[in-house]
Amino acid sequence: MAEPEVSRAVRALWGIHDAVPRRGPKPAMSVPAIARVAVALADEEGLDAVSMASVAKRLGFTAMSLYRYVDTKDDLLQVMLDAAYGPVTLPAPEPGDGWRSAATAWARALLDRCLAHPWLVDVRMSSPPLTPHSVGWMDAGLRALGGTGLGPQQVASSLLILDGYVRSHVRLLHEYSEEGLRTWSTRLRSVIDEEATPTVWMALQADVFDDEPAEEGPWPSDDFVFGLEIVLGGIEQLVEGS
Repeated sequence: MAEPEVSRAVRALWGIHDAVPRRGPKPAMSVPAIARVAVALADEEGLDAVSMASVAKRLGFTAMSLYRYVDTKDDLLQVMLDAAYGPVTLPAPEPGDGWRSAATAWARALLDRCLAHPWLVDVRMSSPPLTPHSVGWMDAGLRALGGTGLGPQQVASSLLILDGYVRSHVRLLHEYSEEGLRTWSTRLRSVIDEEATPTVWMALQADVFDDEPAEEGPWPSDDFVFGLEIVLGGIEQLVEGS
């Protein structure tokens, strides 16, 4: 069976020059420009607003002209993801920093990028990302967790878990309004049946769900840090047992 080809749009992002049309008039747009417009549209109107036609309209072209650069909707999603992620930007490590510090920095950086474009966590692709920035984030994560000394497969699996944790946190924030989350426990107290759900009722009495957001970072940053420590602590247990 023949190997599947990488699309023209993805090859263009990698700087492979045969990925752009050679015949006809000089190209009037570019894959990066298309990606930037798609990102802006998703930021303003949501992921559902992004289509070949809507992106082409913003660029002042027809949808058919867009197909000279981006073959499918899946390709459009690939290139807009790449633009939204952008290059990996991590703080310089301090002397003596270990893998947990590096993994924490990676997770926080990914959280910031996803919070800037919450629709990122809702994109459904037919395959894992193939584009330069997306692969760059993967590379940085693998390097961070590579300091654990675990085998390649365990490092890759650990990164998948860490990436999934960050995305689930952003998805929760995106799914519920901040106000809705803040007032949830108050509203629940007004209707809960203590005898039917005694454990939840006891948690409410202990103000478990009433944590105020930290002064810095997105709500609920305290919860994010706590969950991140659980994830990294689990990986550390694996390291210590290997």
